[in-house]
Amino acid sequence: MPEIKQSFWLLVSSNTVIDSQDTQVLPMILERAVPSGVSVALNVDWQPQLWGLPPHSPPSSEVLRRVQPLIWAAQLIHCTGEEAEMFFGTTDPVRLHNGLPQRPAVLIMDSAGDLQWCIGGLRGRLDFSMLQDHEVFLARLLDNLSTNPQLLGHAGPGVDAVADPDGLAEQLLTAAAASAGPSLIHNKGLFIDH
Repeated sequence: MPEIKQSFWLLVSSNTVIDSQDTQVLPMILERAVPSGVSVALNVDWQPQLWGLPPHSPPSSEVLRRVQPLIWAAQLIHCTGEEAEMFFGTTDPVRLHNGLPQRPAVLIMDSAGDLQWCIGGLRGRLDFSMLQDHEVFLARLLDNLSTNPQLLGHAGPGVDAVADPDGLAEQLLTAAAASAGPSLIHNKGLFIDH
């Protein structure tokens, strides 16, 4: 698996484990990727119809069982508010961040178009009403964090902090600008709680 070992991020979604064969292969990938320094990013991207469920259905207990290894491996979780409620029982990114032992970065897109986030113990909100493509935003953010991994902070007691909040804000805005175009180059819509 040389391609994975040369990567910084492995991007997966809840749909990655639809096939039971994928559910068996995934632990092998994670066992090799994580020790090699590859971080897992989970974009929940819940699509119930792909699982044979009616549209807008919550995940079944079987779906949650299959997705659980992805949740526990993720260093970054991206989801909508509705997905956060269905998969994690909360729309509070800090609560989700603190509720998982690996203390992942959490990005929750709410229905108003705001991004609520908690990264490295720091929380904030970014006005994304002008964001055009959430996938471009996530791809650009992961790319930015590949070159600035220290911005994710460190999990564990006493060390869960971002050394450079301004650098983190800059990376979030850069990723947003890539998706929204030139209309979101300024940081008027970014709020950080220290």
